[in-house]
Amino acid sequence: MTFILAGFKGQKTVSHRCAFPFGARGPQSPPSQRKARLSQKVRRQHGVLRYKQGAHVLGFKTKGDLPTKGAAQNRWDAQHDEVIRGARAPSSEAKDPTFQSFLDEEFIPVRRSAWNNATREKLSYYFNLMCSEFGAALLTDIDKKRLQRFLNGMSDRLCHDTVSGCCIYLKAVFAEAVEQKLVAENPTKTLTLPYTRERETYTVPFGDVQRLEDALEGRDKIIFKLLSRCGPRAGETFAFQWHDLQPDQTLRIQRTYSRGELKPPKTKKSRKPIYLPLSLYGDLLQLKEVSCDPSPTGWIFPSERKRRRRLENGELDASASIMPLDYHNWVNRRLKPVADKMGIRVNCQIMRRTFATLANEAGGDLKDIQTQMRHARSANDG
Repeated sequence: MTFILAGFKGQKTVSHRCAFPFGARGPQSPPSQRKARLSQKVRRQHGVLRYKQGAHVLGFKTKGDLPTKGAAQNRWDAQHDEVIRGARAPSSEAKDPTFQSFLDEEFIPVRRSAWNNATREKLSYYFNLMCSEFGAALLTDIDKKRLQRFLNGMSDRLCHDTVSGCCIYLKAVFAEAVEQKLVAENPTKTLTLPYTRERETYTVPFGDVQRLEDALEGRDKIIFKLLSRCGPRAGETFAFQWHDLQPDQTLRIQRTYSRGELKPPKTKKSRKPIYLPLSLYGDLLQLKEVSCDPSPTGWIFPSERKRRRRLENGELDASASIMPLDYHNWVNRRLKPVADKMGIRVNCQIMRRTFATLANEAGGDLKDIQTQMRHARSANDG
């Protein structure tokens, strides 16, 4: 490893206001520091070369200490060898990283490119929960008992998906640590998922579904009928283009749209088409006749103003264009105000669950409901 003197930089120290005496014009500011910035080359596992940045405080930019850069350079020349030796000494700590450092420097960078924005947001929540418990602990000091106690504690206050997600990624983190030979054995190998509170099962009664449908108008009514009678996922509902509408009264699932980002469907099975009632198919054909863009690639439910699309790297496209409605906006601005007046609890996920429940109560075959919802197992329906 090598250390490079990058220069000096004046930087004010951060301290509580009461730590400094008050003068006639208020609290005095602390003096600025002069620092030597260091760059340390570290060769990690698999031959990856990385740089660690650091700084060594030489003194303060005061008349009695280091008033000029030349004085700072002279002090650095006198301290250089001692500082370098001291900085090299902790290199053995790389063999025993903390949970936080391993997550930030090894685990996340390798996998981040495969995560879309929604996944990054969800995993960030999981990792924050993990780091609040294990962040400062060495990987080698974290045992199965402590991990199981962490999961058990979460099960009392968090939902099943969060506990399950943390369990899955704890296993993935320690599997990577074992592969890199940072820990001898995987403490997560025999972890058990604790019992969690029951999942949300609320559905909207048929009478309330009819009341909501009658209260909505135009395009909003068509969207609601699509949700309540066909059961598509929220992101799928608003990502349809006109060429997805087929003569056999089906809608092809080609993409999803959420928070400005177009993505492929959730799974391969999700790509199967959904079947439309004849009345809803007719409503969509009438909507196409008055659409601003009835071309094959025109959006069935376009936004009212141009938006910038979010690219795969997470950045926004430079140019704005007509994009689909965002389902969060539609639910909050169109559906919920009507539902709240009626005292009805509703969102897109509840409507998907409601479709499965009402279809089952009406005598629908479980296999047919599973096909319409594009679930791998019928146990997922409802």
